Amino acid sequence: MKLIFFVVAFCLVCVCYYFSWSGIERHKRGESTADLVISSDNYYEAIKYSGKFQITDDESGFKSISPGGYVKYRKNEDRVTAESDLQGNIEYTITDGKNKLSANDEDGKRLIGQAVREMIDWGFGDKARMERIYLKGGIQALFSETDSMKTDQSRILYLDKVFDVDSLSPEYMPALVKKIGTLGNDQEKTRLLNRFSQEQLKNPLIAQAYFNVVQVIGSDMEKVNSLQHVLDMDTVRENNADTIMIIASHLGSDMDKVNLYKNMIDKGLINGPRFDSLLELASHIGSDMDKINLYKILMEEKTITESQWISLLNKTAQLGSDMDKSNLMIEIAQKMPKTENLKLAYLKVAKSIGNDSDYGKAMRAVE
Repeated sequence: MKLIFFVVAFCLVCVCYYFSWSGIERHKRGESTADLVISSDNYYEAIKYSGKFQITDDESGFKSISPGGYVKYRKNEDRVTAESDLQGNIEYTITDGKNKLSANDEDGKRLIGQAVREMIDWGFGDKARMERIYLKGGIQALFSETDSMKTDQSRILYLDKVFDVDSLSPEYMPALVKKIGTLGNDQEKTRLLNRFSQEQLKNPLIAQAYFNVVQVIGSDMEKVNSLQHVLDMDTVRENNADTIMIIASHLGSDMDKVNLYKNMIDKGLINGPRFDSLLELASHIGSDMDKINLYKILMEEKTITESQWISLLNKTAQLGSDMDKSNLMIEIAQKMPKTENLKLAYLKVAKSIGNDSDYGKAMRAVE
């Protein structure tokens, strides 16, 4: 029995090694392979190919297929098979479901062109084709072509090329951001978003498109990275601080929220009405410990108004623990201005403390 298991395992290793080796060898020879199927109730599409291909300049057919190479394409009842014999001669089998077609008649040429287009849309010859499109039609042609690509891998190549060329006029930038937003990979979304410069994000339309995409990023880590990119830009962060706060409030992790809010405070973005906004957002954080830590940081601001101190006291009254209320009130008493209004607000909040010992500590702090 052990011998049988050993033989089976050895064979599996050999098979895996063979396919790995053969794949590497095909790549070295410049050969491409694909095996794709899309199927639904009333739709079926499949394309399978292997070999080295040269496509005509107008992308309507094949110049050549390496010996032994093939393309098998099907869309519902339309089928195209192109196979190369050992001499490199291409033989076609084409049908529309009812009739067998010739590679030389109009319907046959149309289906061959359709098969070639599907190969391209699924990523065949991306890099070479991308350069060819750019040389022929410039950045606008390259930009437009991203819409036809059916894989993230292909779209990312084209989008990176657009950034590398860096000659896309500002009016196209919001559309570029939207294209980034269609990617399925959050990490790639963030990487591309972070390629936008401070000068570009000064444009309100580009910035708005940027934040629209950031809002729908699923990963908190990538969302934070995208927001941090803006926080590292002086002018842009000041113009968009309110938006950053709102997006941060929807993060799943309280720690991520607090860290981002702290970063905004450190950069001097929380003053005036933003203090009130952040105080309100902080009160909705789930963890009282995180709330208290943020309240303590906000207390260090030098421009807190009397009404803002009162708001901070009222938020303290909402804490769940009497000890937490008392300890925070003691710190507030040490820092707040000694006005009559604030003392009255303080005494009112102190009455929300049920524990006599904690109540006494809070009261002594204000005497």
